[in-house]
Amino acid sequence: KQYTRYLCPGLYCLISPGPCALAGTSLGFLGPCGHSVQPGEVVTLVKTCLDKESLDLQCPLCGAQWEWREIRDLKGLPESELSALEVRVEQLVQCRPDLYKMCPSCAHILKRASESTGTPRLYTQCPRCAPHLFCWECHSPWGAPDSTCPNASCAVVATLLSCPTVTDPLSQVRGCPLFRACPKCHALILHHSGCKYVCCKSCFYNFCFICLESSKKCREAKELYFSLKCKKPRAARQTF
Repeated sequence: KQYTRYLCPGLYCLISPGPCALAGTSLGFLGPCGHSVQPGEVVTLVKTCLDKESLDLQCPLCGAQWEWREIRDLKGLPESELSALEVRVEQLVQCRPDLYKMCPSCAHILKRASESTGTPRLYTQCPRCAPHLFCWECHSPWGAPDSTCPNASCAVVATLLSCPTVTDPLSQVRGCPLFRACPKCHALILHHSGCKYVCCKSCFYNFCFICLESSKKCREAKELYFSLKCKKPRAARQTF
């Protein structure tokens, strides 16, 4: 089977399903599957999928599945376009935790599989780095496919990993997950308003909502006491 690509009026070429010999020329560059593609085609493809809240990226010639990270690593795509698309990809993964997750080890984007009955699978496996199964919700190691998650705090961790971030531009904790778990007793805490220091109502532990250090330790940076910033960077989402 061959594919016809028109280059200009009166000129066309036949492209076979295998790697294209035109790769690296002005006619295009190699896509993840080996076909020659134009930068504009790739950008349009990604934008179209994102508009549909999907990351089912496919080669426009052969239909081979492409991964976002493979596209991100392609040479020849405008960096400004890639950066803007990467922000949208991260937003989609953040907004659709029921369908997409990032591998906790290599940040490879995983799409949730379904059982033969059509119900979402409770576990997953990263094809790149993880030979073992892990829970889709809390990322804990999973036993046999027919078992259940062994993590007693699975629901809490699932909330911590999937909750939206604080977007209020006036908030002292803007950019943090909406929920944090108390570092001492693991009780969920929602930041409503006020400064970055919160007190757990379960164990009365005081800590910084941004860096998760104790309030006493965080206050050692006196010049940043009332600042949005901490001496340490914002802590990642908690998984215990």
